[in-house]
Amino acid sequence: MRKISLTIVNNQLHIKTIPTEAWHPEDGFSIDFFVNQDHEILTQKELLPIIKKYSGDLNWIKFHGNKSVVNLNHLKNSFSDLFKNCEWMNGEYEVHPEFDQEIGSKVPIVSFSLSKDVIELNSPKKIFLSHRGSNKEFVRRFYDILKTMGFEPWLDDEDMPAGSNLDRSILKGLKDSCACVFFITPEFTDEQYLADEVDYAHIQKRKKQEKFSIITLQFENEDGVKGTIPELLERFVWKSPKNELEALNQILKALPIKANVIDWI
Repeated sequence: MRKISLTIVNNQLHIKTIPTEAWHPEDGFSIDFFVNQDHEILTQKELLPIIKKYSGDLNWIKFHGNKSVVNLNHLKNSFSDLFKNCEWMNGEYEVHPEFDQEIGSKVPIVSFSLSKDVIELNSPKKIFLSHRGSNKEFVRRFYDILKTMGFEPWLDDEDMPAGSNLDRSILKGLKDSCACVFFITPEFTDEQYLADEVDYAHIQKRKKQEKFSIITLQFENEDGVKGTIPELLERFVWKSPKNELEALNQILKALPIKANVIDWI
């Protein structure tokens, strides 16, 4: 575990970092607040307001009522050497405090910890399905099977409440996703919303890097006419599956996450 120690003493906050211990069996981080208040005995209920007071200038941990939220992107940027090459440090997570005492001095310690495994397990599993409206029924077949496999596919008419703003819903759908699949058929044209989806997917790829996949599938119609790959997607590898089974296989191979394990019910 990578440790960030914050000591509150004489009304000041002192910060130091400790790299991952070689002996530790798992990766992750632990944010440890040492609350030294002149040997004053404090209850757990009294400790959190003190931490909240002294951490007000920190952009990577925030307190909302009884909730404590850690922004992994800000934490990684603030301690870039500690989290070098940690691509799993993405997103915001609610972290519950753990209370302890330092051995010997009995100084209260309040820790906020997350393991890499927990972070990756709770990372977005939504898959955004970008398509032309006239291909809805074709894409819905992929939606149904991906859902059966344990993924969370995003399809506009399934996941957009009535009356919602289309542009805002598309942006949120992509923000919550780990991949965007573009179904490039001859009907797929670079209309405004489709162009926006391509732009938004690029933004998510830059932000999430290897945690976000842009999957482009080129299909042909009965006359052998293939869909035209939009210019913004030409820089990415695309596949031209011969059938829907091959297309599904390409999607599964390209995802940054895996399907749930299938077992007996």
